Amino acid sequence: MVLAYEIVVTEVTLYGRLRCVAGFDRRLGEMVRPEPGPGEFWPAYVCGENTTFHPGHVVRFRGHKPETAFPHRAEDVVVDGKPLRAGVLSKADFQAVLRQTAQVTPRRAYGSHLTFDGQKAFVPAGALCGSLACQEADAAALRLTDDAFQDQHKLRVRVTVDGHVLELPVAAKDLKQAFQKDGLEAARALLPRLGAVQVRLGLARPFDEKPDRCYLQVNGIHAL
Repeated sequence: MVLAYEIVVTEVTLYGRLRCVAGFDRRLGEMVRPEPGPGEFWPAYVCGENTTFHPGHVVRFRGHKPETAFPHRAEDVVVDGKPLRAGVLSKADFQAVLRQTAQVTPRRAYGSHLTFDGQKAFVPAGALCGSLACQEADAAALRLTDDAFQDQHKLRVRVTVDGHVLELPVAAKDLKQAFQKDGLEAARALLPRLGAVQVRLGLARPFDEKPDRCYLQVNGIHAL
C-alpha cells in the first residue's frame, strides 16, 4: 500500500559514499526511514544543507513498507518517485520537533531486546522492535574519543543508556565528516559545550562478522 509521508529529518548518517536518512512524521507520530530501495542508502548529492535530506528539512514523499528484516523493518519505507523538500524549519521549530520525538526512548523502542555487552549494546537481528530511538543528555557529560587501532581511527562517544556507560560508534554525517577531514578536535567543536542535548540512537544493520546482532550507534547529537 502506497501512503503519503511528510517527515522532519532528524538524522543523516554516513556509510562510505552513501547516506542513511531518518525523520519524524508529525502526522503519524512515528519515526520513518525513507529509502531508495529495500534496505538501501542514498547517494551523497541528495543529502546536505542545500539538497533534500538534512536535519531540520521537511520532506514529502509517497512510499510503501518493504519486506525488510526486523528491527529495521519497523521504520523502513521505500520512496516511490522523487522526494520533495517542502521547507526548512527554524532552529526553535526543529527543537520543538525533537522534543516530540523524545517519547521514543530506548526502552520504548527496543524493550527487553536491548542487550548490554561491556561498553557496547545490541539488539538481536530479527527482534520484533524498532531500530530508532533518542534520549536527552547533558552536553558536558558527552565525551568524543578517537578509537585508534593500527592504522584505523573510529569516532566514538561516551553516553549513558539505561544506566550503562557506553562507548558508541558515531555514524552522524556532520561529526564523522569533520573527524575524517580534520580530526577529533574538529568533531568536538561541533558539539554544544553546555546544556541539554538530544542523542539520536540507531541500530546498525548486522555486520558480516556478527550477522546475529544489530549494534547500537549514535546517529546525531542536537542541542535542545
